[in-house]
Amino acid sequence: MTASRHVNATHYFDLSTALQLASAAELVYADSGTVERTVTAAWRYSHFCFLDVEATQCLVAADAESILVCFRGTEADRPEDWIADLDFDLVDGPLGGRVHEGFYDALSCVWHLLDKEVRRLQDDGRRSLWVTGHSLGAALAALAVARWCEAGRQVSGLYTFGQPRTGDCTFTRNFDFAFRPHAFRIVNNLDVVTRTPPRSLGYEHHGTFIYFTDSGALSDDVRWWQRFLDGWQGAVDTILDWGREGIEDHRIGGYRQRIEAALRSPAKPHAADEAEPSRLPPAASAATLIRPRRRAA
Repeated sequence: MTASRHVNATHYFDLSTALQLASAAELVYADSGTVERTVTAAWRYSHFCFLDVEATQCLVAADAESILVCFRGTEADRPEDWIADLDFDLVDGPLGGRVHEGFYDALSCVWHLLDKEVRRLQDDGRRSLWVTGHSLGAALAALAVARWCEAGRQVSGLYTFGQPRTGDCTFTRNFDFAFRPHAFRIVNNLDVVTRTPPRSLGYEHHGTFIYFTDSGALSDDVRWWQRFLDGWQGAVDTILDWGREGIEDHRIGGYRQRIEAALRSPAKPHAADEAEPSRLPPAASAATLIRPRRRAA
């Protein structure tokens, strides 16, 4: 892993933490043997568990200080396949809102085993809990955090990459009220999956919006983004006609590379406020941090 494997609870978006979690979200697409060798040997986590139930896979790793939960997405090479086949029905979900039925069913496949494992690891010591995922895995990660928030379980942070919209306005409002300062939804340029399911069907995004522009600049400014979305009619077939750029921007390897480049850049992220030194986590600097502010729909 390029970044330190230890992360720190913070109300700021941290690029080093984002790199660690993006690396995990990329690794989880590999076969379980490769995942285990990397997590235990290269990253030196003392505890490893890989859950694989029906079509849902999830990595759980832990050491004395932290727990990492990472959900795997589906059809990493062809997201357009599962976008076109999605059932956009909303069903009752956590936090009093309604959520995507397919996403919630996928989480339910592993929830009993996952929740039991995380509870055991947290009860064994004062470990922080970090949750991540890419694509479909990002939606599952957000729903898992929502369920833990509803149950009063402590979660330190959620970083998602290429996340589709997951729930309705009630779910979004309640999720943000409970957890938005610790939830960062990262979008790479024209990533097509982040445009689905359509807002016209009642879906909204939640969490703090972090955006990589076409040039790789890091921003949390949603003003131009909102104007762009307002000009889009919302049909899935229109999204899929945008061409390969929207698919290429969805790949988790591209997210990791964007974050690595941002960490190497001495420039301050666009639209980031000056950070308060007293609130910075260890080994972080103002150049790598963005305060949670607004949400892009």
